[in-house]
Amino acid sequence: MSTRAIIIGGSIAGLLHARILAEFFDDVSVIERDALPDAPDFRNGVPQGRHVHALLAQGQQLMEQLFPGLADDFVEIGAPRLTWGLDTAYMTSGGWLRRYDTGIQVNQITRIALEYLIRRRLQKLYPNVTLVSDCVVEGLSSEGDRITGVRCTPRGGETETRVADLVVDASGRNSKAPEWLKTLGYEAPLETQIKSYIGYATRWYERPPDPPDWRLLFIQANPKRGILRGAAIFEVEDGRWLVTLGGVNKDYPPTDEDGFLEFGRSLPTPVFYEAIKDARPLSPVYGYRIEGNRLRHYEKLTRHPEGFIVVGDAVCGFNPLYGQGMTVAAIEAVLLREMLTKTALPLPNGFASAFQQRLAKAIQNAWLLATGEDLRYPGTEGTKPGAADRFVQWYTDRVLEVMPYDETITRAFTEVANLTASPTVLLRPAIALRVLRHQLRSGHHEHADSLSRVPPRVTSTTL
Repeated sequence: MSTRAIIIGGSIAGLLHARILAEFFDDVSVIERDALPDAPDFRNGVPQGRHVHALLAQGQQLMEQLFPGLADDFVEIGAPRLTWGLDTAYMTSGGWLRRYDTGIQVNQITRIALEYLIRRRLQKLYPNVTLVSDCVVEGLSSEGDRITGVRCTPRGGETETRVADLVVDASGRNSKAPEWLKTLGYEAPLETQIKSYIGYATRWYERPPDPPDWRLLFIQANPKRGILRGAAIFEVEDGRWLVTLGGVNKDYPPTDEDGFLEFGRSLPTPVFYEAIKDARPLSPVYGYRIEGNRLRHYEKLTRHPEGFIVVGDAVCGFNPLYGQGMTVAAIEAVLLREMLTKTALPLPNGFASAFQQRLAKAIQNAWLLATGEDLRYPGTEGTKPGAADRFVQWYTDRVLEVMPYDETITRAFTEVANLTASPTVLLRPAIALRVLRHQLRSGHHEHADSLSRVPPRVTSTTL
């Protein structure tokens, strides 16, 4: 008998999990409510698609493992490859970081292009995967304690039932899974929300003919000084700049042209404004707002239906400022492969529950990084940090303060931010002693004149 899997949602999380399921199931269907474009293009189901998306090093490494040849696709489409440190200009609350080779390389690519390339690779390499577009999933079908498929309606057609041995919800933040489970007599998962109320405003520009020597500019907000605004400029494919302003705690950037520029001018460094004030716009200003971080605790369900798992933003949606979502989706997909490799089909009872418990542990570091940072802002709503959390925040502040002066600490922090290392590396004695040593020194303060210019690249650092 053939085995079937259904994935709800054809975004990046859904495509990555389809890639995994194609190894184990005879037939895999990805059901997407949007029409899927034949080229890199925007679609309604990804309203944040026009904004900056960071592909972290861990995410790119995992995606290239899952899709051999994807790195060649990045080159083909013209996605710039940068080295963190040398090609980045990064201002934290401690000031500008020194610019040296951290050894961490990534491609900068728009969300729409990345999704298109993954979808193209998936269709080319796995003929047992079918993409069903323009089809809305209305609910789950079940027999006893097992989910057996979905009810879905093609646009303009009749509602039908599709049968599956495994249903994966990768439908994103707007997932209806809690309601569907309640309809079937299950409890809805508990939720943890940390609401920092983030707003984006993004505009696409033509890269200037004589661009700066950085390919990524990132200016971080600084809650210690009451600065709720930040910005980023990403060089992406086709010689374009993806330019985004962000505000936290409802300090939303405006979407009119003059307001966009003035918001950029108000940042603690003039580097952003100077970079774009004479650049040629290629688009209007697009806005996007989101409450913050939300974690649905499927791992805590007292009764979990068999044959149904939830992944991606449907289970954990992060503050997009930290660029973790796509990488976490790849981590989850690799986890699913690991568990399926050790399991025979049909899936045994307890598999779905065990997966959700393993997933909760796998995403914990990313969740703590995002929410820990958001809880620094006074207007953030959610569980307030306890004594241990306050110590971590205090220590992180010390790390940020000394990063502009210490290559070793910066490299460790960059690895943590790219999810290639656990946050605990920053607590190792060798790192903690360096932080303490710098704290005992005096004079580590950025002056206004030093904030006005990006540090030059360096090939070596004397510590």
